Amino acid sequence: MTYYRLSHIDLSIRFDLVLEMLNPSRPWGLVTALSEIYDVSRKFLYELRDKAETSILTALVGQPPGPKPVSETLIVNDERIQRGIVTLATAIPGSIRGIQICLEELFDTHRSIGFISQSLQLAGETAKEQNQLLVPKSPVLGEADEIFQGRQPCLTIVDGNSFAVLCLSPQTSRDALTWGVSFLETQERGVSFFDLACDGARGIRAGAEQAGLMIPLRPDLFHLLRESNHLMRQLETSAYKAIEEAGRCRRAESEAQGEQRRKGRPLKVQKSVPEAQREEQESIDRYDLFFWLCHEVRECLEPWTNEYIITSSKHARETLETAIELMEELGNTKVNAYAQDLKKHIEELLAPLAWLEKQLSCWRNALEPSMESTIVWAYKHQQTLDLDDSGEGFPLQLRPVVKTFWQALSFFHRSSSLAESLHSWLRPYFQMHRGIPDWLTPLLQFYWNHHTFQRGKRKGKSPLGESTTWSQTLDLLIKPDAESEVA
Repeated sequence: MTYYRLSHIDLSIRFDLVLEMLNPSRPWGLVTALSEIYDVSRKFLYELRDKAETSILTALVGQPPGPKPVSETLIVNDERIQRGIVTLATAIPGSIRGIQICLEELFDTHRSIGFISQSLQLAGETAKEQNQLLVPKSPVLGEADEIFQGRQPCLTIVDGNSFAVLCLSPQTSRDALTWGVSFLETQERGVSFFDLACDGARGIRAGAEQAGLMIPLRPDLFHLLRESNHLMRQLETSAYKAIEEAGRCRRAESEAQGEQRRKGRPLKVQKSVPEAQREEQESIDRYDLFFWLCHEVRECLEPWTNEYIITSSKHARETLETAIELMEELGNTKVNAYAQDLKKHIEELLAPLAWLEKQLSCWRNALEPSMESTIVWAYKHQQTLDLDDSGEGFPLQLRPVVKTFWQALSFFHRSSSLAESLHSWLRPYFQMHRGIPDWLTPLLQFYWNHHTFQRGKRKGKSPLGESTTWSQTLDLLIKPDAESEVA
């Protein structure tokens, strides 16, 4: 029960008094009688009636339709301005002058360029401290790549599992020593690497060796296979040119043998019809064979077959070696160079398959092929089926096997595509500022690691596995200010 100054007039008595006072047909002299019974003044009773009447009218009066605003007054102080500055600098690629204009339009307040720059510097320093606290609990699938703004390189390291940014390190050079120091600083924070995937950048590989990372270095598979797409387009263009040339030769021969010649000059060709047809067929066959070989190379490097059986590294090696030999026989200089490149990286390409096969060998020996196929199929469609990592849906005695299979497949890693995807997000920010300011990369790393994914397998969570709002995250960077001014 609520306590009042008049302790003998509790809440229930006040309700009774209000009902009596609001009764329009109350008898004459009732107010005086109530004041004597409850030992209160007549003024107290009339004030109690007025308060109750006001409250009832406020609750029952008609309101305009639609959602009600939370507040009609916006408190604009330095904290609010700084939160807006950081949000405009991270969530939307914008220049400092653009932020100044947005503040004038949104908050009807002016802040100097120096104030905005200083606010970003302070927020960047705090973000850098917060980023140092990011230490994944389990070993990460490292993906490293370089992005350049002008002549300034920046090393990007992300986790291939959570898509968390572990390092954004802008430097003045990209040699082995520079990147080696960046890797060491990342390790000193407590980050443990399971492996590291990168493209053909020599500085990154040399830096990882300088840092003494005793982990497998995976070449980016799709960088190696992307060259085949360029070659296929070139071979396809050559085939179409050969088809066009053969058709021209046939028309020229037909016109030369015809009784009536078309108007204009006769078609001039440099080849005979048999020679043109032979080159036409060779170009078509070369393209078709190279297309098929690239498809076979891509298929043999998949972690599972079309029947959802774990790929045999021995079978993959045989397929890859045969495909390389057939490419070398095509008689094309560029295709031969590509085959030599595949041969040089054959061990690195097969390493993930050999690792996966070794991890699951003891479990596969006692497992029927049909059940193995079911386990792999369920892993591929895990998100669609909404299954967790505990082996949900399988018999209890098989769940340890399922969990082992799924965990091993989740660590099957051979791509740095997530780092390149992050670069497509970073590029507009770097171009907007025409460089990489000291405060920019810590803020972008902090924002990315705390933003919530809108789609995909990580939908509804941030790279850190949380689901906090940006407003809550900003509290880590900007402390509330007691002083405020109302705009």
